[in-house]
Amino acid sequence: MAFQHTRRPEKLSDDDYGEFSVKMKQFLAEDNSLPYRPTQFVAEQIVRADAYNAALDEFKAAESNMHTSSRVVKAAVDGISAKLLWFKYILPTMIIGPDTLIEEFGLDGEMPEEYAKIKNLGDEVLTHWNARRAEPIFAPIVADGDLLAGILASYDSAVAAQNTAQNVYSMKSVAKNEARDSHHEIEREIFNWYRAHYPKPEDDYWVKTPWGKSSGGEGEPPAPVWPDWPGPVEGSIAQMTEGLVRITYSGLNGGKTLRIERLKHGDPEYVPVTDGLPIDDPEELTTFDDDHLDKVTYTYKLTPFNEAMEAGVPLEIEITIF
Repeated sequence: MAFQHTRRPEKLSDDDYGEFSVKMKQFLAEDNSLPYRPTQFVAEQIVRADAYNAALDEFKAAESNMHTSSRVVKAAVDGISAKLLWFKYILPTMIIGPDTLIEEFGLDGEMPEEYAKIKNLGDEVLTHWNARRAEPIFAPIVADGDLLAGILASYDSAVAAQNTAQNVYSMKSVAKNEARDSHHEIEREIFNWYRAHYPKPEDDYWVKTPWGKSSGGEGEPPAPVWPDWPGPVEGSIAQMTEGLVRITYSGLNGGKTLRIERLKHGDPEYVPVTDGLPIDDPEELTTFDDDHLDKVTYTYKLTPFNEAMEAGVPLEIEITIF
């Protein structure tokens, strides 16, 4: 994909913004940045660009680990379901003729589909199995029946690993946004520096820069002064109870309202959760609860807006509901 020249890089995706920051480094090192190269900013721009791209790489790794952990949890749940079905099919063969073993083990109903309910049923079956496994009628299946305990333990480990992965993802997301926030600050300083020397956006000089030129007039927006432009939201998400998540956010950097949208795994587009939450104190931690959720993976998008209702940099957080 070709490099995107833009006079509003804050609207770029994370990947494109990383490329833009690298292009700025290259531009400031080349003769094209002369004769008005802002030497007072060059070294700091390099530091902040490198910090952002490093934070972006760490965020991507954390995101990949989170997706992997979700797949491991699903595989563990599938293992529990398969073992419960095995019990359901094998128990009636322990006694010749009618028996009530299926009912005694709690396996006479439909197999649940929700992760938590599958795990709870597995725990109930294990409790009953441990109480009766020494009986002579179960001798042929003791070895196979005892495998349920390990399968359930694997699920607990997988969920713990997923929780850790989600926490790391949230931390890396905050670090990435903070690094982008930091680079955006110096990028605006450098852009305004050059605009002081080349005030006309249609000047041919802008073609040599990462920002490019524009036709001017209404098409040339005013350069936002940091931190008036709403910067990235700092946020995290956690499941509180079955079907309910709590979003915690802060650090809106000039944002006056926050829009929250939700994307259900497999759906084609986001749906709004809020029209716009007023932000009274950007430094205060604020929570928002979303309830009645299905047991699937969701991606939440948190987008801040300034007083002019210009969208800032969004934050996306993923969570799997159990």
